[in-house]
Amino acid sequence: MILNEEQKIVVYSNEPFLFLLAGAGSGKTRVIVERIKHLILEGIMPEEILAITFTRKASFEMKERIDNPHVHVHTFHQFCYIQLIDYYKETFKLVNDEIEPFSREELLDISRHKNSLYQSKRPKKFIEYQNYLKKKGLKDFDDLILGVYFKIKGKNNPFHYQYIFIDEFQDTNHLQYSLLKELIKKDTKVLAVGDPDQSIYRFRGADSKIIFLYVKEYQAKLYTLSTNYRSRKMILEHANRLIMRNNRKYKKELVATNIENSYVYNLHFDTEKEEAFLIMNLIKIFKSHQIKDEEIAILYRNHHRAFELIQMLHYNHILFQTYDDSNEERKNGVQLLTIHKAKGLEFDAVIIIGLEHGVLPSIKNHQYLELEEERRLMFVAMTRARHFLYFSSVKKNSDNHTFTSSQFISESGTKTIPGRRINDIISLGDFNGRKAKNSRIDSNH
Repeated sequence: MILNEEQKIVVYSNEPFLFLLAGAGSGKTRVIVERIKHLILEGIMPEEILAITFTRKASFEMKERIDNPHVHVHTFHQFCYIQLIDYYKETFKLVNDEIEPFSREELLDISRHKNSLYQSKRPKKFIEYQNYLKKKGLKDFDDLILGVYFKIKGKNNPFHYQYIFIDEFQDTNHLQYSLLKELIKKDTKVLAVGDPDQSIYRFRGADSKIIFLYVKEYQAKLYTLSTNYRSRKMILEHANRLIMRNNRKYKKELVATNIENSYVYNLHFDTEKEEAFLIMNLIKIFKSHQIKDEEIAILYRNHHRAFELIQMLHYNHILFQTYDDSNEERKNGVQLLTIHKAKGLEFDAVIIIGLEHGVLPSIKNHQYLELEEERRLMFVAMTRARHFLYFSSVKKNSDNHTFTSSQFISESGTKTIPGRRINDIISLGDFNGRKAKNSRIDSNH
């Protein structure tokens, strides 16, 4: 694939500081990879290049694509772990996700406190937690970054990079940004890549305002990638319409290269049981149109919302795969995952379930910042889809709780049809050009 004009400008730019506003599916990783390859061809030593990614999986993929073992490609945590072990010769063990005496909520509070560089209010259990780690010779992931940060802060630090690249910049927190600033020396050049519309980790301390801070502090040149190579035109129209509702400093509209027709519908069901039965049948339709199991994704705000569907798929022997925190690998089977887990992935067919108020958006009262974060989450979910996208909502759940439908349905301009009319989707031309083994489904159950 040849670089488009937007991409070329960034790959060959001589600006010392760049911020690339890169929309979903716009080929941002390719730009980073091609720019690194270009710099090496221009005579930059690969050892002088550091690329920071958000997940380990992304770092492995980027390494593979750069295909030069001397370029440093790490997550913030990997980078700091390596320096503490190799350069500072520290000995410690890393904690697992769960630490017995502390709840997940307490651990999250402690993590946010550390990521604020101790600026936020100190959590109740903080001292007890730190003593626990010390006693057992442990460090947590935040301690890795804090450890390196305090060792190099204000000093002539021993790590020197001529070029630094940071992906998913909208997910950086105060601590990570502070570390980056310490790594930037007089002759360091930086390319930060991100999309404020996909900033969904506020609960962990991520702050997309760091983008504005970086652009201002370093007078960074702003470039945009708006051409989307992933999703059909209609999917992007609905996603653009939704995200426009947010108060955005950097505005962009995704433009599709795939102009094939595709309809987006919200399927409305009476109960979660009915929803599970008919979504199972929709999955069968996808499969009958030669869509592979692992190219079908069911996305949700929280795992509990998928309970009935998981039971249904299990009972009917349909192979599926759910994800937990330690499992990042895509395996065979229909993919069932939270929207947070789906970030960075893409699928041929996506069904987003739980389009009820209080579920998605998962807010009880209209707190503006929270609603904006939930809207970004919905935007991320929608832009995972290449060819087919459906929403799903129910009137009531298994506890007989009645729901009003999510505002995101109308905000995205998506039409609601009764779930029992799934057959109509087929006749509306969504699957034109795909040979079906058996299109019609039976909704009498």
